[in-house]
Amino acid sequence: MREGLVRSRNLVSIRLLRGAGVGFATQHMSRFGFGPQALPANLTLALGTGQVTPLEMARGFAVFANGGALVTPYFIQSVQGSAGEPLFAAKPARACGSCEFDDTDPFFAADPSSPSSPSSPSSPSSPSDFAPQAISAANAFVMTDMMTDVIQRGTAQRAATTLNRKDIAGKTGTTSDRRDTWFVGFNADYAAAAWVGFDQERSLGENEEGGKTALPMWIYFMQEALRDKPEHRQPEPPGVVRMWVSRETGALSRAGAPGALFEAFLEAYAPQPGMGGTGDDEVGAETIESTAGDDSIF
Repeated sequence: MREGLVRSRNLVSIRLLRGAGVGFATQHMSRFGFGPQALPANLTLALGTGQVTPLEMARGFAVFANGGALVTPYFIQSVQGSAGEPLFAAKPARACGSCEFDDTDPFFAADPSSPSSPSSPSSPSSPSDFAPQAISAANAFVMTDMMTDVIQRGTAQRAATTLNRKDIAGKTGTTSDRRDTWFVGFNADYAAAAWVGFDQERSLGENEEGGKTALPMWIYFMQEALRDKPEHRQPEPPGVVRMWVSRETGALSRAGAPGALFEAFLEAYAPQPGMGGTGDDEVGAETIESTAGDDSIF
């Protein structure tokens, strides 16, 4: 999956969608603010046939950026009267990366009624102060880790060479017939979406794609947004483990073995000895290294 994202391989996305099931995928995507009316209920969804706006896309990717919460965009921060008196102030629900929630299923967030949820009556803040948790912080971290490679060595490598930062992650996108090109990227402070297309849908041209057409606009914005700001990424949360695995098979491997990769996994779904068809059942717990709290590994 990491290599599929890095290289933007459509067949990988299609196989993932087919394996998960279109119904499950669209239901899961609703957690990121995408309504079912915008998402085709078939495998073309993996090819970019959904109809979403740049704002919706930025909101969806912000879930990964802020540790799993779905924030609601707002446009007016405050209104003052002629004498400077405050007439209105926005009170947006904020992400709460330090809040505790049930992580029994690391793919999903806690039920709002959970005692450990930000909505708990024991919380010192009002429930409305916090945005709903769409996915777990561990899930968001692993996905961000994968999308970091899109910039460091994949289809958005131009961003890495221009911005010279290691805290940015994102994904290029090119829809069917090159009618739209996208890049959506983020660090722990900002998420931004760049889109290029025509009002009346038609192809942009044979050689247009997200990493060539949309990415430069995103870089231009981020150069100013992140100027003089230190690198910032979410710390590694509980529920994430890193293991040495074979790049080719995904089976457990050893540090220093040919083709070995130190990969991040959700703890509940980490590969086990004997998986991957290599027959190497002798690879044991020494291949597993928990890096909880160490956000220097990315």
